[in-house]
Amino acid sequence: MATHRPAASAAAITYTPAEAVHGPTFTCPRCERVYPYPVDHGAPVRCECGWWYTNLGHGRIIEEFRPRIGGAKTKGPEAAAGPAAEHH
Repeated sequence: MATHRPAASAAAITYTPAEAVHGPTFTCPRCERVYPYPVDHGAPVRCECGWWYTNLGHGRIIEEFRPRIGGAKTKGPEAAAGPAAEHH
């Protein structure tokens, strides 16, 4: 009996107007998209697959899944902008 061997998955494609990444890179371990390496204590890298990667310093990366809707924190460098002030 023949063994079924599925075809290899195609490489991940990121549809973005961003230019090629120069310098150190970080590759998402889940979808293999490539980003600039997160800066020590800086803003996290948000992957298109929904995972966020934060560099706590000295290359110590933590990962956190945040849903696209309501996933951004309310404080810190990744906080979403608040609603515009109303004018009367």
